[in-house]
Amino acid sequence: MSRLLVVSFQPYRTYQLELRDAGGAQCAVIIHPPAGRGEAQAVPQDPEGVTLTELIGRAKGMIDGILGPRPPPRAFGPRHPRVC
Repeated sequence: MSRLLVVSFQPYRTYQLELRDAGGAQCAVIIHPPAGRGEAQAVPQDPEGVTLTELIGRAKGMIDGILGPRPPPRAFGPRHPRVC
């Protein structure tokens, strides 16, 4: 009997996360950097197995380690009119 493999892409900052899930403990996350910034790399897994959510968190942590911390969110509210 063949198994179903689900592949999905999720953007994170300037990178693409390739999510692969074959059910059970068979999941992987591959980080694809922007063009000209290196090759794709897989997120390392623990021998005892981890969930897809934990791998996504590790991938985001690896990207944040490369790009630095995320900038603070912009404040919402009324904007001040331009004075010329």
